[in-house]
Amino acid sequence: MSLHIKPAAVLAAAILLAATTGAAAAEAKGKSASIEGVWKTTDVVITGANPLTNHSPQESLTIFSHGHYAAVSNQGDKPRSASAPVATPGKPTDAEKLARYEEWAPIGAQAGTYALKGGKLTRTPIVAKNVSAVTAGAFESDAKLTGDTLVLTTKAAPGQPARVQTITLTRVK
Repeated sequence: MSLHIKPAAVLAAAILLAATTGAAAAEAKGKSASIEGVWKTTDVVITGANPLTNHSPQESLTIFSHGHYAAVSNQGDKPRSASAPVATPGKPTDAEKLARYEEWAPIGAQAGTYALKGGKLTRTPIVAKNVSAVTAGAFESDAKLTGDTLVLTTKAAPGQPARVQTITLTRVK
């Protein structure tokens, strides 16, 4: 009995092997693995001012690509509910405005540029849901990448109440 292996199958296997060992090879050569890709928040711990522990955060996506990042998350403690349609389009009542506010209040969103050097991740927001995120400028986090887990630890800016935020992200595959 002879075994026939198609060249396409060999090529596909080689590509798969190269893709799955790329990060391990980079680490073995002394190069750090990349944070580029898509991530979701899987744990949030904040100590100091306004402490919080959330081991089951709501949906989020953070994307790092070619020096740019984008992050959108539901920072609330439960899934959002849609507000009812406005009865008179373009003329919402105060109650309808409040319902829209409640729907969008837990959403956090920002995008900008990033640089990762020596375990320090510096993000500079260019656009954000909250203007203060952009006007505050760049912020730095300690970054630790272990396999498909990225832990970002951010300390409060000078002049702000003492606070340390540790966010764990897991790579989305």
